[in-house]
Amino acid sequence: MKIGIISDTHDHHANVLKAVEIFENEQIRYIFHAGDIVSQYTARALADIKNAKLIAVYGNNDGEKILLKSIIEEFGGEIHQDPYHGEVADKKIFMTHKPSVLDEVIASQTYDIVIYGHTHFRDVRTHGKTLVVNPGEATDWVSGKGNVCILETDTMEVFDHQL
Repeated sequence: MKIGIISDTHDHHANVLKAVEIFENEQIRYIFHAGDIVSQYTARALADIKNAKLIAVYGNNDGEKILLKSIIEEFGGEIHQDPYHGEVADKKIFMTHKPSVLDEVIASQTYDIVIYGHTHFRDVRTHGKTLVVNPGEATDWVSGKGNVCILETDTMEVFDHQL
């Protein structure tokens, strides 16, 4: 199964639309957003991905939390207080925005996949049985570039897609 991983969209609408197109073309089943969606417009754009469920955590720049939650739940998604613990495709997943607890969570070897954001830097690595993924920022306002990742859960391979 393919899952899309995105973080730090910060309302960069053009890059969010590019991410939606990539996720649609790749026929992903889940989108994991590691925080800083920022506004309702970004949340609504993510709703356009067919046959994929959005699972997100709040980031430090997400202001209208009640509105974001309402919009995301309206289209069948979920947004959680940081952190998120769950399971998809028989993989235990931990997702956080800020990496402050990362070392402890990774060292525990409790999770198959650990997703985080906030740093705006790509980080894809394996530690023991745990795959760690930070896709980097989806929205570099200076260069206009950004990145998203697609994870194939059957092989645990991560593929980058530049926006």
